[in-house]
Amino acid sequence: MKSFFKMLKEEKGPILKTIILTIIGSLVFGYAMSNPYIENIPFGVVDKDNSNLSRTVIEQLKNHPGLNVNYYVDSDTELEKAIKDHRVNGGIIIPKHFEKDVSLAKSPSALLLIDGTSLPKESSTLGYASQVLGTINAGAQISILQGNGMVPYQSKQAVLNFSYSERILYEPQSSYLRYLIYTLVPLVNQGFFVPVLVVPALMKKKQELAKVKIRSREGLKVIFGLIGRILFYSTLCTILIFICLCLLDKLVSVPMRGDILIYIVLMYLFFINLTAIGLFLTSIMDNLCYFILFFNMINIVIFLTCGVIFPDYLLPSGMADALNSLWPFRHMTVALKMLNLKGLGWEFMLPYIKNEIKFGAFWLPAGIALYCAKISFMKYKNSKLIQEDISQEDAVKA
Repeated sequence: MKSFFKMLKEEKGPILKTIILTIIGSLVFGYAMSNPYIENIPFGVVDKDNSNLSRTVIEQLKNHPGLNVNYYVDSDTELEKAIKDHRVNGGIIIPKHFEKDVSLAKSPSALLLIDGTSLPKESSTLGYASQVLGTINAGAQISILQGNGMVPYQSKQAVLNFSYSERILYEPQSSYLRYLIYTLVPLVNQGFFVPVLVVPALMKKKQELAKVKIRSREGLKVIFGLIGRILFYSTLCTILIFICLCLLDKLVSVPMRGDILIYIVLMYLFFINLTAIGLFLTSIMDNLCYFILFFNMINIVIFLTCGVIFPDYLLPSGMADALNSLWPFRHMTVALKMLNLKGLGWEFMLPYIKNEIKFGAFWLPAGIALYCAKISFMKYKNSKLIQEDISQEDAVKA
């Protein structure tokens, strides 16, 4: 117990930094993603027909809450220039004789111009405008059929051969950005667990073990102390990620489902695997500053290739398998998303857990072996330096 409190006192700064900044980072990301709907998108109009139908189209576009129809021009070129200058994010071009061609069933085309530089706004603008135009199109066809003598019921049946309704499961708001929170929260925590907690401890204990016999009382004390630190860090970060997700659940309604025991197993295996990678990297790197630079460089790659941002089928052939064998983040983050969005049970989560176990079964022994080899090399190097010092002293005396 004394050693535990001693460790807390020694590691007070890194531990507080990890707790405070992980919570702040998670809340910032959560707040940024709290509104899944994009509304009041600037939208332009070129009305070359100026008919009752074209004015109806424009009025319906103005009534849609997602669009802000605030820009009227007379030519296609002006609308294109307005989109390029980012004054609007999209617009519609209604051709001449639009209403007349509709009444004659010539199927005239209204052109939608969309700014493709922002994927969320592009898809929202296209979706909003298409929804309005689809409704007006169906109404126009019904009116034409009724004008040709077809009774209302038959005209509706002719145009609307079938109807459908939709019910989106798990995440009704369908926000792509909201899915990222299950990736960003562990990513922020990983950014502290590895370079702030685990790797500095491994580097420090490596120096201590190089000065004592591993099987001695002092050596065993250092080893058990290191194991205790890693278990404490893993427990702290497991609880911390859970707290962050709970806060986001209460504040911005991020779904939290699934068995808490599955979550604990997933997270503990994740942090054990991170420790295994830390052992490996600490065996080949002695400078903490260089390690932090290296880690910050690969952290972006880890995030982009974790299987959430880009599904595996979008990656080059063989790249997903290579990434699965190099870093444990991929095995945990997709599983965490599925656990919380779908509330999957053990039967469906076992493949993810097995992948984490397979990763650790290779990297943990490999990391320990290389770590021990590095300590042995440091012992040999220290002994050589001592022998050289003794030889120099003997030469001076002679």
